[in-house]
Amino acid sequence: MPSVLSYFRDYFSPDSLAPKASHSTGQIAAHLYHVMSSWGPVTYLDDGDHPRGLSESLYVGHFWAFQRMATANDFAARVAFYVVADPDWTRRLLLPLAASFGVPMPEWDLPPSGFDHEATMELSDLVFLVGNSFTLSTFPARWHDKIRLLNYSVDVRRYVADLGVERRRNDFVYVATQCSLRKGFPDVVRTWAGVDPRRAQLHVVGSLAAPFDGMLAAHDNGSIVVHGFVPSDSDRYVRLLQSCRFAYIPTYSEGQMGTVLEAIYAGCVPITTRASGVADGVLEHCVVVEPLDIAGQREAIERVLSWSEEEYAHRAALLISAATRLQSWDLFEERVHAGIKSLLPGSVPVTRDRQA
Repeated sequence: MPSVLSYFRDYFSPDSLAPKASHSTGQIAAHLYHVMSSWGPVTYLDDGDHPRGLSESLYVGHFWAFQRMATANDFAARVAFYVVADPDWTRRLLLPLAASFGVPMPEWDLPPSGFDHEATMELSDLVFLVGNSFTLSTFPARWHDKIRLLNYSVDVRRYVADLGVERRRNDFVYVATQCSLRKGFPDVVRTWAGVDPRRAQLHVVGSLAAPFDGMLAAHDNGSIVVHGFVPSDSDRYVRLLQSCRFAYIPTYSEGQMGTVLEAIYAGCVPITTRASGVADGVLEHCVVVEPLDIAGQREAIERVLSWSEEEYAHRAALLISAATRLQSWDLFEERVHAGIKSLLPGSVPVTRDRQA
């Protein structure tokens, strides 16, 4: 069964090592390609490619370019791959917040101009959505029947590796590629303005630019340590996570936040929101807070600081166990296989490593 996969060559290329292969986007694309290859030959395209006249059994495409590819070619089955909450819901959420906080809308975090979410959802025969039940709830109910939730994983070996971090501090880590509106940074600075730096510190990992650096300067009481952007494939990044006991990531909108998983495997217990998108069964072992609830987030920080060593170790172990069961690459591939099989029931995989 020939198929087409449209993603990003900067993150994954089947014939060479992509420059951003270690990112979650690259790992997702690689596992999609692996699954589809078990059904037959796969034509891999960058989202910027514009082929016309293709005629194949299956098309799986990143949602940004899905509509263009689906309408310019002939596919028996079309699957849109969403890695974020409903984009229209996200825009409605962030627009008033951007105005309230006096920060720009994070357009770089949203689909490009010309993207038609409604048309993409209507054109798809099936939608793979990375996230949890909250992520699903951001999409209108009329589309839920065609959406299949997926949970991905990370390179677990990196985060459980022994890098000689001797003592875990009673500190917190906030991790994001960019400290931005969507990632809940306004909550970060307002919450930690009321945390005594003698009790704990927050280690901020991620690019920090205007106006968010000014927002931090206006609220900082000495409880926040800024590390800037640290490559996630570096030992320094893993050591930072392993040196902290807790993660604090009050994100507003995601698909599924890979940095929360990285923190979990590094031994951190996260304080985060349902919007983080981690699997429901993993989230139940995190400390869940509401976005914009500064008092509630500060109370959660104080609560975990009161934990005994035994309580912390128990919670961290439960989290790693749940993530191992519910957010494995094997389970990701099995659910992708099951989705493809439901669309093309007469087709049989050419090679199969495991049962779907």
